[in-house]
Amino acid sequence: MSNQLSTVQHIYSCFAQGDVPGILAQLADEVTFDNGADPKVTPYGGEFRGKDGVARFFTGLGTSTQTTYFEPSNFREEGRKVINDVRHDGLANATGKPFSVTVKFTWTFNDAGQVIGWKSTGDFTSLNDAYLS
Repeated sequence: MSNQLSTVQHIYSCFAQGDVPGILAQLADEVTFDNGADPKVTPYGGEFRGKDGVARFFTGLGTSTQTTYFEPSNFREEGRKVINDVRHDGLANATGKPFSVTVKFTWTFNDAGQVIGWKSTGDFTSLNDAYLS
């Protein structure tokens, strides 16, 4: 397993344990997280810059969502990127509505092996709709 792939696997392990500091330790200071969900309705949608921004991303996710299923799969590497699919099911706390999305995550690395970018792409309709009352 490459260092990049093992870093991404470690991040998922930290996520499963709610270990945000463990995730932040894998990121470059100038990291950007870009979640394809609509930032007008989803508390963790849109772009988050720097480790403080990423911490806000995880706070938004953790306080607004009850995750019932989270499964990363189909890992592949392309140069300085690790790409994988993710199925995420849960409930929007504000509305109690369920969602289920299957999206693509792209992790981008710098020369030092740190994550400098994370981007989620795909169809977020179910997630966005769950936050609309």
